[in-house]
Amino acid sequence: MAEKKTPAVSPATESAADPKTRKPAAKAPARRGRPPLAPELYVELNGKQYNITDVIDRAKADYRATHKVGVQSCKVYVKPEEGAAYYVINKVSGKLDL
Repeated sequence: MAEKKTPAVSPATESAADPKTRKPAAKAPARRGRPPLAPELYVELNGKQYNITDVIDRAKADYRATHKVGVQSCKVYVKPEEGAAYYVINKVSGKLDL
């Protein structure tokens, strides 16, 4: 009679196969290189130019001046014909002069 041999399993491969004893994978290293692109947006109307990036920053600063909560959502509506920008930050609205 021929005797069947089972392959010997080393303790190292046994623990790797068992999901309960596996160690979590190492975290990916931090991203290196250039920071993400921050575009600048301009609107020109009737000979006037408005930097929308600055308008958004001004809206956030205006909100932070009166509220201590961080900005979770931000919507800015620019109306160049009125010379104003309206914003809604965290369901709080406000107005800025351009």
